[in-house]
Amino acid sequence: MRSRIATTLTAAALLGALTACAELQEAAGTAGNAADKASLCVEALELAGFTPDAGDPQKAVDEAQQKADELTALAEKAGDATLSDALNGMATQLREIPANLDPQNLADWTKQKLDAFNALTQACL
Repeated sequence: MRSRIATTLTAAALLGALTACAELQEAAGTAGNAADKASLCVEALELAGFTPDAGDPQKAVDEAQQKADELTALAEKAGDATLSDALNGMATQLREIPANLDPQNLADWTKQKLDAFNALTQACL
């Protein structure tokens, strides 16, 4: 009888330990995901802060395309659908930079870029 009680208590203790271990692993995974999201967001916001050189429209277009490609690559790494959508939205906006950077085109594009930047910022919170 004592051995059954001892076995039951040992089994209960092991089950409790395994449950705690699983919870710790889940918490560590959540913390790791948060750290990954934070580092991904830092890089994304840096890329999204791109300001084109209106004096060299071709260079501005090329740089915007490069940064859009990098944002798309980050979106593929994002485990969060909202963040991935915001990254892709920002990439799309960068790709839509006008080839003619006259003041009006640049102002219109900058407003749309700011909207995409704000969406990305919200997704990073």
